[in-house]
Amino acid sequence: MTRVGRHDADYESLLVQPIAAALAHPDTGPIDSVFLASFAPRELCGIEDVAGQVARTLAPLLPSPVPVFGPFRTGGEALYRAIARCQTTRGDVLVVGCEKMTHVDAAAAAGLLAPRVADEAENAHGATLPALAALATRAYADAFRVPASAFDEVAVKNHAHAAKNPSAHFRREVTAEEVRASPMVSDPLRRLHCAPMSDGAAACVISADDGNHPQAPRVTGWGYGLDATRFHDRAHPGMFRAATIASRAALARARRTPADMHVVEIHDAFAPFELINLEAMGFFPYGEAWRELARGGLTIGGRVAVNPSGGMKGRGHPIGVCGLTSMAEVHAQLTGAAADRQHPHAGVALIQSAGGVAPDAYVFVVESA
Repeated sequence: MTRVGRHDADYESLLVQPIAAALAHPDTGPIDSVFLASFAPRELCGIEDVAGQVARTLAPLLPSPVPVFGPFRTGGEALYRAIARCQTTRGDVLVVGCEKMTHVDAAAAAGLLAPRVADEAENAHGATLPALAALATRAYADAFRVPASAFDEVAVKNHAHAAKNPSAHFRREVTAEEVRASPMVSDPLRRLHCAPMSDGAAACVISADDGNHPQAPRVTGWGYGLDATRFHDRAHPGMFRAATIASRAALARARRTPADMHVVEIHDAFAPFELINLEAMGFFPYGEAWRELARGGLTIGGRVAVNPSGGMKGRGHPIGVCGLTSMAEVHAQLTGAAADRQHPHAGVALIQSAGGVAPDAYVFVVESA
């Protein structure tokens, strides 16, 4: 993956960096197909045919043309579809994500995001992504008596992790006082509760379980979950049903439980979502994750390292790449290559990738060789 943050490079130049590195790896075999994740390349970068652009970009790097599928909204969605493809082909499958966002101002980005996270009626009442996230946060905090200070501490933890990540957008620690003093975005969410817009790209090669890559981490479980798209149709606005469904499927396939996980990379576009998603996936009863956070159990070296990369909050949030950035972190953790942020004895990890206020979710269990 590239560094996440602000890049002067254009979309195509950013895209080719991780692809070239992945194809140059000695374990990479013939590529059967490519799955592309990119949230809004047309609106953000004026690219009308992004799959065609990727195919043209790949042409000098591959001996023969390969089909390009996408663009999908998140790296998690692309990875999920690529795994299905991998089970029906003998070749390797390349999954790539790219996003170029930092050249667009925040107001324009909010306008791009809103139509994708709410229906017309909700948009008419101001349902931007931060507004819906604030509603979910308020519903969660009120229902399960979670103190607002817990959300500040999520941001503090993830910035501390990101400070150890050379690929992160933010490499500066923050204090709880700084979080509370940052400008209000949508009550109760402040700026330092919210992930930034980021540029970045990542690529991953996956192969069938054919014994040809004995040292590579293995994806042992995967699942998909869906909730009501319209926010007001959900059974509980402060609970993420899609994450529950996806995690149950992935854990069952892997024959694992949340207690088996050493590392978790989780959707935290807004700091409270880290706690909500942990509980939705069964790591803690609802309303209890913040207590483990306060004890230091969710940090590197704790009970389970949650977002050791810094998460979307600290590592950065190139929307379509998220999920693949998590896979890059999990790969580093499971192979002992995470340097200063290495979680001790990491052998089993879980990735959760979601969009917006979690109308859908993808979950993967990954284990060391």
